[in-house]
Amino acid sequence: MVDNSSEFIDRIFYALSNTTRRNITLELTKKDLTVNELAEKYDMTLQGVSKHIHVLVKAGLVSQKKKGRTKLCKFNYQHLNSITELIEQYRAFWETRLEALDKYIEKRKKEED
Repeated sequence: MVDNSSEFIDRIFYALSNTTRRNITLELTKKDLTVNELAEKYDMTLQGVSKHIHVLVKAGLVSQKKKGRTKLCKFNYQHLNSITELIEQYRAFWETRLEALDKYIEKRKKEED
């Protein structure tokens, strides 16, 4: 089910507004990784990476599964549907507006000639 509530969408955009978090999601699209494996890829502490992962988990973009003493992080594609739908609505709106503007400009050019 796709959740289009403002709070939910705000959490996703907030989570993706940070370069490190976007990079973490890209890493997780390739394969599931532990928090330690993710921390090795960035010049920051384990605690710093954990905070970024917490934001991604809260936004629903990443899930964690306890595996022994480690936490395995997995990217959750499902929640991107909400964002995709929202962006598509904006794209359709602006595409229509820009087409109307193009027609207006063409009409004005013909009138000037």
